[in-house]
Amino acid sequence: MKVAILYYGLLDADGQKQLIGGIETYLLNLAKLIVERGDEPILLQPAAMAFEKQMGHLKVIGVEPNRRRLRRNIRKDLYKAALSLIDKSKDIIIFGADHASVRTDYPRALSIQHGVAWDLPARFLRGRLGKIPFIPDGVCKSYNAYRCYSYFNNCSNRVCVDYNFLNWYRTQVADIPRGNIWVIPNFVDIPTGYQPDMERHHRKPVSIMFARRFVEYRGTRLMLQAAKKLLEMHEDIEFVFAGEGPDLSIITEAFENEARVSIEKYLCDQAIEKHERCHIAAIPSLASEGTSLSLAEAMATGCAVVATNVGGMTNMVIHEYNGYLVNPNVDELISALSTLISDVDMRIKLAKNAMTTARDAFYLNRWKSRWSDVLERLQRI
Repeated sequence: MKVAILYYGLLDADGQKQLIGGIETYLLNLAKLIVERGDEPILLQPAAMAFEKQMGHLKVIGVEPNRRRLRRNIRKDLYKAALSLIDKSKDIIIFGADHASVRTDYPRALSIQHGVAWDLPARFLRGRLGKIPFIPDGVCKSYNAYRCYSYFNNCSNRVCVDYNFLNWYRTQVADIPRGNIWVIPNFVDIPTGYQPDMERHHRKPVSIMFARRFVEYRGTRLMLQAAKKLLEMHEDIEFVFAGEGPDLSIITEAFENEARVSIEKYLCDQAIEKHERCHIAAIPSLASEGTSLSLAEAMATGCAVVATNVGGMTNMVIHEYNGYLVNPNVDELISALSTLISDVDMRIKLAKNAMTTARDAFYLNRWKSRWSDVLERLQRI
C-alpha cells in the first residue's frame, strides 16, 4: 500500500536542503512508521523544478506547480499529482497539515491538525489579508477562524495533536463534527535505557535552553527580553538559543558581546543530547502551539520546564507539578525562570516529574501504536 503525504516542504524548493521544524520532524517519523508497517510512503511538495529524491526510507517528489500564484492552487497541484500516483481502490492520502489540504471526498484522505494558527493574535494575521493596516482586529480573528474551520472540514478523517484545538472548534460549530477525529499527542523518542544526568542540577553555571524556530510568535523576543534581565540578576547562568529563522539576526545582535549566550542549531536526532546539557528549558510561545515537540524533548531529558499557558502545552504541563505554566508576558517568564535558577530542589522535583510524564504519556511507541490503529482503520474504509 502507498501512503502519499502532501506538505509545503520537507526540502527546500531545489530539493537540496532539509528543512528543520516540528511538522517536518513529525512527518519524517510518520513516514518511518509507514515503512515499519510494510507500506510505501511518498511525500509530495512544491518545487522550483520537478525532482525526486530518496531520503532514507522516504521518497520525496518535488512537484513544479502551474504558474499560478494562489497557495490554494499549489495545494490542488499536489493533490492532483498524488492521485496520479496512487491506487484509488486501497491507497491513503495524508495532508501533512490541515492548511495543506484541499476539499475532497476521497474516503481514505486524512489531514493532521497540529494545534497551530487558530489562536494567532490579530497582528500576526494582517499579512494574510494583504497587509492592510486598518483592518480591525475582530475582522482578522474572524477571518482566521473561518480559515481554520474550513481547513478542518476539507476531508472527513482528521488527527489532532491536542485537545485545545478540538475544544475551540466545538465552540465554532452548532453540531458535533462530522467524520472521524482522533487525538494523538506528539511524542519524544527516548533511547532504550536512557537515564539523564540529574547530578547536573547541582553544578553551575545554570544553563537555560531556548530551542525553537526563531519567529516572534514562538516567543523569541519575549525570551530575548527575559534573558537580558536575568543575565543582570544572576551571575552563574548561561543561555543557549538553538534554532534558525527570521529573528536570528535580532538575537545575534542583542547578545553580540555576551559570552554567556551561545547561538546554535541542531538536527532533530540531536535534540536529546542538546537538552541534556541544560538545567532549564523555556518554551514561551505566544500562540500557535500544539503538544510541543520541544517541550516533550525537554521534559524527557531531565530539564525543568517553563512554558506559557498556550495551546496544547496546557495538555502537557501541570503547574508546579511537572513544570511552570505562565502567561505569555516577560515579567511572569522572568519570575518563573529566576525561581528555578535559585531553587535547586524545586528544579529537580519538576524535572523528575516531567521525565515521568514524558515517558508515560509521550513515549514514541505509544504514538506509533495510535497512528497504526488509524492507518488500519483507513485501510478498511
